[in-house]
Amino acid sequence: MLHKVMKFNLNKIYFVQNVYQKCCYCATFSINNDIVTFFQQNLGLPENEVQRIFRKYPSFYNDSYSTLSDNFSLLTSFGFSKDDILKKIQILTLHSITIKNYAMLLEEGGFVKNKIDSKAILRFKFISKKSIQSLKNENFIQKHIDVGQHILSFIKFPIELYPKNCDESLSWNQVQKNTFKLYVGWKIKMDVENIKYAQTIYHRLYNKSYRLMDRSIDILLKEFNFSEEKIRRHSYLIHSDPDNTQAILDNFQNLCGMDVKLILSKHPKIILTPWKTIGQIRKHFEDFGIPESSLAKAPEIYTLGSNTIYERLCKLKETPELASFINNPQVARLIYYYTKVNSRLTYLQSKNCISLNLLVTNNFSFNRFNCNGNDKGKTNDIMIYLTKELGEDKKMLRTLLERHPYWQYISLLTIRKTYEFLKMKNVTKDQLCHCLQILLYPVDKIEDALVSTENMKNVSYLRNLSGSIKTKYLLPLVLYNLEKEYHFSGDGVWNTNEQTKKIPLSNSPIVTFDDTEELDHEPSTKLLG
Repeated sequence: MLHKVMKFNLNKIYFVQNVYQKCCYCATFSINNDIVTFFQQNLGLPENEVQRIFRKYPSFYNDSYSTLSDNFSLLTSFGFSKDDILKKIQILTLHSITIKNYAMLLEEGGFVKNKIDSKAILRFKFISKKSIQSLKNENFIQKHIDVGQHILSFIKFPIELYPKNCDESLSWNQVQKNTFKLYVGWKIKMDVENIKYAQTIYHRLYNKSYRLMDRSIDILLKEFNFSEEKIRRHSYLIHSDPDNTQAILDNFQNLCGMDVKLILSKHPKIILTPWKTIGQIRKHFEDFGIPESSLAKAPEIYTLGSNTIYERLCKLKETPELASFINNPQVARLIYYYTKVNSRLTYLQSKNCISLNLLVTNNFSFNRFNCNGNDKGKTNDIMIYLTKELGEDKKMLRTLLERHPYWQYISLLTIRKTYEFLKMKNVTKDQLCHCLQILLYPVDKIEDALVSTENMKNVSYLRNLSGSIKTKYLLPLVLYNLEKEYHFSGDGVWNTNEQTKKIPLSNSPIVTFDDTEELDHEPSTKLLG
């Protein structure tokens, strides 16, 4: 009685869960017209039948025309008929690699051709747990077949090393695992302990076609010149798809501005990324104006999903503090470590010392910086930005900025905002280079100083015919007006009096000047300081 009650409740829970899942899908997604077109063109289904399939299998909402089309082509290449696919239409929602491996592995494991159908693919894990004897009794495998030897016959495995006899009381899955140990022990000299560890960590090794494994290892050994020891260390490469690896080599001569084989050799995990995803990631960076060579600082970025990359790039561009690094050669590291970057950003904002290095560095280095109590920014970010924007020598720009006592405490965001503001005011790059310290001041103060400068009296000899301050004198006078009430101490860069008090230069009283003071000289168009 208890068993019946439990069974009823489980069925009820499953029913409610299934209804909830369908409601969620239907509330969130609508059927893509391209997918309806796929079912009509390839399977001859009317639209109302397609609607029924979507209601029954809501996972179709996550698919695209290209995915379904690729899976359909793959199934037909293995001899699956349209009728067979229609009987178990949900087979189209499986990953193409899964379909390929299951179909090939069943063939290698001795299954009769007409038994390898859509139902067998969908029930692969259940069927593989059956004993060899029961599979033979159900006519899945012919009586005379030795499963272990049959698997090895598909690859160039020495006949003298074949296992003697197959214990038919063992499950088909267990025989397949035993054969796997025998194969990799011969192919790449992998010992029992390493095999056990690899199978524990990388579960995909359990159900990998031997023909695909053999091709994958051969590509690694011959195309990339990997040693057997390197493959053993990166044992996940055994379950890589050789067709995908070859497609990467065929479609990309370079990655991250370097030879594709060199990058894949140094970062072998990229081999697992679908080649189409690699192309999409490259396109995203290209659309955001980030050169391919910038990815050399974080090639692992090609192990992420293309949608993830796109979302992170959008967030990067929308976040003012991070947008300043869009042209930084190490911008790819911001994208790759975005979760860490996001968690540190608010904290570094409060210290006014945001730098790319601090955002992405390891925890040890970050904690060391934090314990030092230092609130200086990493000036290299500023120099990279200014060098790119102004097109001037980095050493020369640094020398000019170093004349200001607090330049290392000014954020790149402040400098970028000021630069963009002055650019809108038609200030030339040459004028900025001659008065570079002005970039350290916040926009609101510069706006006030521009007004004060234009209203200065007794400087008629500095004005043009229209009465405006001549452009070559404008920035030096603005800088003069920014600092005069701070006795030219450099404290004018701070936004508030509290910040001024934070790093006092001296205890002397502040000397103020009246706007009507007459200059007894023409202001230098070179950098003041």
